[in-house]
Amino acid sequence: MRVPYSWLRDYLVWDGSVEELAHRLTLSGAEVEEIAVWTDGEAEDRVLCTKLTANRGDLLSVYGLARHAAATLGVERLPFDPNLPPVGPPAEEDIAVEIADPIGCPRYTALLVRGVKVGPSPRWMQERLLAAGLRPISNIVDCTNYVMWELGQPLHAFDAALPAKDGQGRAKIIVRRAEPGERFISLDDQERLLQDTDVVIADPQQAIALAGVMGGANSEVGESTVDVLIESAHFDPVLNRKTSLRLGMETEATYRFQRTVDPEGTLRAARRCAQLIVETAGGELAAGEVDVYPGRKAPITVSLRPDRANAILGADIPADTMAEYLRRLDMAVEGPAGEHGAAGLRVTVPSFRPDVEREIDLIEEIAIVHDYNRIPATVPGVIDEAATLTERQRLRVRLRELLRSSGLCETINLTMIDPRDLDRLGLPADAPERQMLTLQRSTEEGLSGLRRTLLPGLLQAAEHNANQRVADIALYEIDRVFVPQGNGAPAERLQVGVLIAGSLLNNRWNVPPEAELADFYALKGIVQDALEGLGVSGVTWAPGAHPTFRPGHCAEVRIGEASIGYAGEVAAQVQAEFSLPAKAYVAELDLETIFDHATPYRLYRPLSRYPAALRDLAIVVYDSDACSAAALAATMREAGGELLAAVEPFDVFVDPQRLGEGKRSIAFSLSFQSVERTLTDEEVNEAMARVTEALARQFGATVRE
Repeated sequence: MRVPYSWLRDYLVWDGSVEELAHRLTLSGAEVEEIAVWTDGEAEDRVLCTKLTANRGDLLSVYGLARHAAATLGVERLPFDPNLPPVGPPAEEDIAVEIADPIGCPRYTALLVRGVKVGPSPRWMQERLLAAGLRPISNIVDCTNYVMWELGQPLHAFDAALPAKDGQGRAKIIVRRAEPGERFISLDDQERLLQDTDVVIADPQQAIALAGVMGGANSEVGESTVDVLIESAHFDPVLNRKTSLRLGMETEATYRFQRTVDPEGTLRAARRCAQLIVETAGGELAAGEVDVYPGRKAPITVSLRPDRANAILGADIPADTMAEYLRRLDMAVEGPAGEHGAAGLRVTVPSFRPDVEREIDLIEEIAIVHDYNRIPATVPGVIDEAATLTERQRLRVRLRELLRSSGLCETINLTMIDPRDLDRLGLPADAPERQMLTLQRSTEEGLSGLRRTLLPGLLQAAEHNANQRVADIALYEIDRVFVPQGNGAPAERLQVGVLIAGSLLNNRWNVPPEAELADFYALKGIVQDALEGLGVSGVTWAPGAHPTFRPGHCAEVRIGEASIGYAGEVAAQVQAEFSLPAKAYVAELDLETIFDHATPYRLYRPLSRYPAALRDLAIVVYDSDACSAAALAATMREAGGELLAAVEPFDVFVDPQRLGEGKRSIAFSLSFQSVERTLTDEEVNEAMARVTEALARQFGATVRE
């Protein structure tokens, strides 16, 4: 923001230099990036170019900066109370205002100036506007821009004869939401297609302005204008930002409304504008005003503990001094006087400071006014012991190492998701993932749900990579999901998601094409390596069903009897929704349960120096979930005892004519080994007999010759 120094001096009793003032403003948070020199003929001025954080909308005006500078410098601020005697019939005889959307517009103030003559603004006003970086247009428009720069309140001037009239012949102003598909031609002669999130200023027939953004061509002040309706309103920052971003209309008004304009300042700004219009364009101010204020809020009161403030600042500021600092900032302070102690102060925050909500905010304001350079440097106390990671934190670090060693890259996605992405996942209406906490008003279009699954973010990340022609994708995410708990805070669950697509090989010039692409077993290997690396035992894989996965290609992962998630191939329709060119395989697992079963320490077992005895065993069982390869292998390990070092399935054979209807043959490779001696044939044969007997007893399995 460009602030002419001469303009700033209108409200500030200051004998120092502009450079000293700029330095002090920068130290107190209203950063002055440079001091420029503006010249126009004989006129010359120094201009402070300020840079502000988004929460300090109160500093987006000349008067706001003067108010802040006076408080931090401890100098006098000149009073400012525009006053103009009204003349003629009351304004409410010619103007009627209705607020149909009190959320979008909590307050709307209208004044009427009759008998103006539109023409150029005076030279002094043009010079100040030019120095501030604004282009002079006409005396009426220049007055609204002048007051916006002076007081931070965006204004708009209508030709009072153009809005349609109500039944009593009054110009009727209606503040409402736009109708979906409603069209509006703005002052820049562009037609805008509106949505129901847009707030408009309308008459009984049509929209005449886009609230807080730009006026309409159908109510513009022109050379023939005689009566001027001054609009000074407060509009919702979130809705204003949505409209501005969607339509690509960033104006000085939207810049201020999005940073919250003082709702209590609309009338003062309108009176100041009327005063300038009468001075520069003639006319008379109608008696009274039309001020509709359905969204009035009670002032915020915050408690301040002086001893707490001193403890945080490392300073020794008396409570009376703190109260004086806050009063300089136009805050009302109540409480017992005294040097220090726990006696609290009650501070009422002015309406132009919505960023002050908590005690720590007041402490920051005290530090700013006191001057950070006056707060002594202190040495932190002695740290008794170094901070260490908790067991869960160490497990998360270990898991990241394991997943990276498998060739995966970490992705971090937003915790807020668009509920429409759950449709893309193919989830039915009663899916648990749809039971989310949602925002009533979100700042980003569509991002309104607090996620219960990591899958949307992972698939969107894969979609982004695919759009950038990255065919080989290997991603993981470790983050929280949120499960609603009635009316209380949601339960947070830590989860891990894995996605692979394309090839996992870095160099594949000598690899057959059919061996390049990722598949379910590659995904399963990544998950199993990670679980084994965390020391998790008792993991089993069983056929599962999930709407996001391809039927028959989804596995449920369990630890004992507890399900920890699903893994498998993404369904074809989901793959198409996310525009993925190759088959994608994903897994999402519950880390809370995994960490409950993780063992940070592993039992060391030395390698045997003696050779292993290898046996192959093909058994015939019924083709059912109960006779899975994992279940058969677990029974073999239990029956084989310590001598059975490894069991691996290597073949499945199905032939109803040779094996019987509903049966299949699964072949296993068994490795018998001892760390103490070379095993004899008799020992191996006895172990094999125990294995086959256990299989026959538990599964009805027969050995296939």
